[in-house]
Amino acid sequence: MMQESKAIPMNASPSHRDEVEKLRKHEKMKTTTHLSGRILPLVEELNTKVDGVYEYIFDAIKRGDFHSEKILSERELGNLLGVSRTPIREAFRKLEKEGLVQYEPHRGVRVISFSHEKIRQLYQVREMLEGLGARLLSQCQNQAANQNLRLLLEQAEQAADQGNIAMLSQINQQFHMGIALGSENVYLINSLQTLQSHITIFMAKSLSQSGRPVENLKEHWLILNAIESGDSELAEVTAKFHIRNAYANAIKQLDSHTQ
Repeated sequence: MMQESKAIPMNASPSHRDEVEKLRKHEKMKTTTHLSGRILPLVEELNTKVDGVYEYIFDAIKRGDFHSEKILSERELGNLLGVSRTPIREAFRKLEKEGLVQYEPHRGVRVISFSHEKIRQLYQVREMLEGLGARLLSQCQNQAANQNLRLLLEQAEQAADQGNIAMLSQINQQFHMGIALGSENVYLINSLQTLQSHITIFMAKSLSQSGRPVENLKEHWLILNAIESGDSELAEVTAKFHIRNAYANAIKQLDSHTQ
């Protein structure tokens, strides 16, 4: 245990003062290190649990297991996942910040419903952002980004042949974000990342429709070919056309669940 710090005598020599200060700093460092050794693992463990709870709820919303307007209970989720309420509350806060859930006083957390108008607004913004991303990437001709996009589409073809919708959905996200990253426009990238959780939900649902994976892949190849051609206007138009088709499929998916 660190002893109580004593005042340095006024008549102490400069060298003595220096030694005392060194000892004080050393003891303070040992105490800080000791506390860090105990606290940091707890923080890391909590963050890991929060991430796990978040992924579980997000995936359940994406699959439709937690449908719109469903009330989520801290206690029920805690019992189901074997965690305390703290990581569940933190995961709820993260989901609320992303606009996927909303607190209901004395009830719990409600899964947000997506109306036709909300979906229209989402895809309206997405169309402009992704069209701009394709235009910018076509103009700057980032060869490394283009090569990565081509590799992703080759992997998507394999996933489509295998009927692996989960893999297709993941590659789909990477392809669209890869265009934004390749443009190297930080504001465009940040804007798309803000929408990412909502986009991911509709991507997964859209790709589950019969025939959509093949159609989606063809449109992706058209976008990449336009980008590589250097025709920035064609790249933008092709990307926007793709998002409009995605919007139409999102509406179709919503209507099929409300009938």
